[in-house]
Amino acid sequence: MKNKFIVPTITLVVCIGIIILIQRFNNEDKNYPKGIEWNCTETQTDSFHLSGIVNNYLLIPLELNEKSTIGNIDKIVFSDSLIFILDSQIASGIFVFSIKDGKFIRKIGNIGNGRGEYHELCDFSIDSKEKIIYALCEKKRLLCFSFSGEYKEVKEIPFLTTNLEYLNNKFYFINGTPHEDNLYITDTKFNVLSTYFPNDEYGENRRRLIHPFQKTSNGILYRRFLDNNIYKIDDNNNLSILYTFNFGRKELNIKDIKNITHSQLKNMMSQSKCHIKYFTEGKDYSVALFFDEDKPCISIYDKKKNEIFTHDYTTMKNDLMDLSFPLIEFTTSEYNFISVLYYQDIEKLMDNNILDKNIYLQDSNPILCIFK
Repeated sequence: MKNKFIVPTITLVVCIGIIILIQRFNNEDKNYPKGIEWNCTETQTDSFHLSGIVNNYLLIPLELNEKSTIGNIDKIVFSDSLIFILDSQIASGIFVFSIKDGKFIRKIGNIGNGRGEYHELCDFSIDSKEKIIYALCEKKRLLCFSFSGEYKEVKEIPFLTTNLEYLNNKFYFINGTPHEDNLYITDTKFNVLSTYFPNDEYGENRRRLIHPFQKTSNGILYRRFLDNNIYKIDDNNNLSILYTFNFGRKELNIKDIKNITHSQLKNMMSQSKCHIKYFTEGKDYSVALFFDEDKPCISIYDKKKNEIFTHDYTTMKNDLMDLSFPLIEFTTSEYNFISVLYYQDIEKLMDNNILDKNIYLQDSNPILCIFK
């Protein structure tokens, strides 16, 4: 009698296994709704001037004192009249400045073992409506602060994460753990709503991106290493492709690297068009910096004209300020581009009488340059 059920049972198990494999396959190779093809196959040889995409600029010097010293800016967020700035490695803090004049207001949290303190500061995001700052610490904790700097609570994240964003009562995380997915979307209690893209696709060649997320008024933008797509995440946690980069015959893609070594990957990248290091979605333009045989290139998408033009970075001209062409990493809340000016640029602005030498003669904090 028992033998009577052996074959049906085995068949059922096999069918369930096949269904699981099919679901896994569909999750990994899903055809997401397509967006705009961003053609980078041709790099123009002539120079390009910054005045071709912006008309003017505004400098916001960040006040320097014993509590506000910043070594490097890793993230900038605007909300109301405030600028939130992350220096994760050198000063290890979140600093708050006034948008009006760059006056220092406060630092959020401190290094230590007490309440509201941390050892490693990885990233942060804000809830502008409730005026809460979420600071990602040690890849597993969220410290919650008010905009006024008051410590509120700590949330223990049930997985390791390197980056986060917050929008509309949901967290967006980059999970750096092998054998797990790269993108995690959770509610505010860390219940997982959706996950995407197995980290195992990289083999041993997974890398952390500088800015894997960008928060926009239309949702979260997401990208990952050597995936030549920029994804948009909607309110229902679904992904669509906003841009697909076409690098032509020299293109290197994530599918090409799983079974190779680090040294092989480095050699392949040096002979390819690949690795979108920076991507910034602006109001009228979007800008990407990628590499062509280890040489940086900038590609700009003109949204109004639906035109794309790509140039060797060394040919780009900053004709508005007589400086090197700016590295466009961030945007304001109105999606105007921001670049950060450090010591050499500040010295040149003083030489050009754009900045007062009497004020900036000594060491200064970085200066935010907002392009309009």
